[in-house]
Amino acid sequence: LPASTIKVRFNGETGPGWSSDMALDDVSFSRFAPPSPPPSLPPSPLSPPLPPLVPGEALAHTPQDIRDEINSATAEKRNAIVFIPPGARLAFSSNVACSGDMLLSVRSSGEGATLDGKKSSNMFDISGGCSLYLEALHFVDGRGDYGG
Repeated sequence: LPASTIKVRFNGETGPGWSSDMALDDVSFSRFAPPSPPPSLPPSPLSPPLPPLVPGEALAHTPQDIRDEINSATAEKRNAIVFIPPGARLAFSSNVACSGDMLLSVRSSGEGATLDGKKSSNMFDISGGCSLYLEALHFVDGRGDYGG
């Protein structure tokens, strides 16, 4: 983080009971600079969402698209970079796992995209050297193992 950074904020909404807890484990900061977001353009109801504007970025409409990008990145020994169109809602029935030595960047822009765990998925399972970068995403109805 730049020296001018005063604080970092994680926002989360909870409901009643332990099953609505959110956990952020092993958070670290590095000098990695994530891809620049695409320029903001006024939305047009007649045009489809903008395609990815960052070179090498994969467009995701489903959790499987994210898995496919991780698999491709692993095979090609590169980082996985995913863009989800603003306003999109991805429903997760199982976790997206990243365990390789890579950066997984998942982002949207503008109003952001919603990732829905359907009260049955943690959404992401990060281990084994994988780093996760998230931008402009709303997480709803996720599930934590062991209450967190």
